[in-house]
Amino acid sequence: MKAFERHHLAKGWDGIAYNWLVDETGTVFEGRGWEARGGATKGWNSKSMSICYTGWGYKQPHANVLESIQTVVQEAERWFGRGLWVETHRRKSSTTCPGDWLGDWVEGGMAAAKEPSAVDWDAIIQYFRDLRKQVDEAPIKRGARGLPVRLVQSRLNDRGFDAGVVDGIFGRRTKAAVVKFQESQGFLKANGVVNGNTFGALFLQ
Repeated sequence: MKAFERHHLAKGWDGIAYNWLVDETGTVFEGRGWEARGGATKGWNSKSMSICYTGWGYKQPHANVLESIQTVVQEAERWFGRGLWVETHRRKSSTTCPGDWLGDWVEGGMAAAKEPSAVDWDAIIQYFRDLRKQVDEAPIKRGARGLPVRLVQSRLNDRGFDAGVVDGIFGRRTKAAVVKFQESQGFLKANGVVNGNTFGALFLQ
């Protein structure tokens, strides 16, 4: 961490640029934290929080690293609300950061890091049932943001309906993918809105 800070100070910055850092063991370090503006991505610092992986993102890191990144993202949603989008540095700047493997994992929706045998499937199923009830009350549609959108985008991509990058922003491409999925089912209204029936068909059938 000190090496990162020295490097950033040498650039004339106020201190370490990242809000949070995760090392190769999955240990989370506080950089600028939640309340200070970051300095990692020009043009986006005033409206984003940055998470840095200090290891090599071109190959798969330990599961602890992925879980720690997921934890920081979840905590960010607790601080700022669930209407957040998640992006990689390489999609906002001329850089390859955070590396091919890690970048693809983030942009692909940050899938569960644990081995299947270690996952509490009953809890996951109940979670999606509860989420379906929420979607029944407040359908997900264009303009929506946050975790439910990321889940829908990831699931659409998994099932062969191209929703693009899993960024948590329900835009035109996501809507088009929802329409194609609805059309493929034969019993759903193809309007591009994820209501309870569409959500159930996408996740629970």
